[in-house]
Amino acid sequence: MVRTRNNQGILVVSAFIMGLLYVVIGLAEFILAIWNWFIDPSGNLSLPYLPSRDLFGGFSSLTIGAVYLRSLDLLKGRNESLGFTLVGALLAGAYSVVYMLIIGADGLNAYLSHISGEEFTWEWLTQGTLETGILRPEIWLGLASLPLLILTLKNLESQKSE
Repeated sequence: MVRTRNNQGILVVSAFIMGLLYVVIGLAEFILAIWNWFIDPSGNLSLPYLPSRDLFGGFSSLTIGAVYLRSLDLLKGRNESLGFTLVGALLAGAYSVVYMLIIGADGLNAYLSHISGEEFTWEWLTQGTLETGILRPEIWLGLASLPLLILTLKNLESQKSE
């Protein structure tokens, strides 16, 4: 029982940190996209390592962050809030995989262009369709969510056996 409480404390702190990171990044992406699409379409306001026109990406990051932050009810002893941590980690992993697939498609496009006679470049890895390529924060946050997913599943299993 003590081990489960200790794991829940680690789980809450980790979910809070991931939630804050996702909300900050999602808010920045969302504001950049709104600015570049509607307020100043001719300009290109940008921040390092963040896409400047990805409204949906910002919204999805905000959603993942909100789901993670909702799991703070674990502090009040509400064990059903483990579902929020589980869903947040699954969403983070899913979006991370989607962004990696987009980068893979950009790489395949670069390779097929090279076969047809164009010069091969590695720009698809750091730019491409996503503007930031492999440096996109959602990819790395999704990978950082894996330990949180494992800890949540272990916590759910220990509660199931009690």
